[in-house]
Amino acid sequence: MNKKFKSIIFDLDGTLIDSGPDLLEALNFVLEKNNLDRIDSKVIGNLVGGGAEAMIKKGYDYLGQKIDNNIPYLIETFLSFYTKNCSVKTKLYQGTYDTLKNLKENNFLIGLCTNKKQFLAEKILKNLKIFPFFDFILGSNGNIPLKPDISMPKKCMKHLNTKNYETIFVGDSENDISPSKKLGMLSVFVTYGYGKLNNAIKPDFEIDKITEILKIVNN
Repeated sequence: MNKKFKSIIFDLDGTLIDSGPDLLEALNFVLEKNNLDRIDSKVIGNLVGGGAEAMIKKGYDYLGQKIDNNIPYLIETFLSFYTKNCSVKTKLYQGTYDTLKNLKENNFLIGLCTNKKQFLAEKILKNLKIFPFFDFILGSNGNIPLKPDISMPKKCMKHLNTKNYETIFVGDSENDISPSKKLGMLSVFVTYGYGKLNNAIKPDFEIDKITEILKIVNN
């Protein structure tokens, strides 16, 4: 393995796990509670990313509805449902477990940097049996700006005790690639996730399968 790099930081949703179906069920639960139509799974790629509040707002926008002043209640309703059902349909993308195992066996430090609530991220990692692979896990806790702000990736790098040029960041959206490039990390965009990139943001690598990260660290 190439020891130019010492650490790899992963996004969660759309990168390591296919969580869309469970997230959509939580959103539809909120919508139905407020007498609104359910949203079809075909548009899930436009909704995931940015945390619960962002997903709710995107859902309302998609339906052409305005949110009054009850956003805290909507978030509470979403999280209450999702906490109980966060791993019903969620699964690892093919190759995720073996990729993490390979990296850990080759002494890479592995971090997780997600806009998902911290306790939910940890719960899902444990349910999917990949929690032990991570040296540091950072999710939303209300005390730090969410991605695409640089604060979360920067904090992950600090806790892993590695420099930017020793760090790879892997994600499926601008929220991941933009801050990682600003921090000087090697940025890797996964094409199979939910996010998209605008033409102004150019990742260092694009991969179609999570297993392809092993080729990058081997170069």
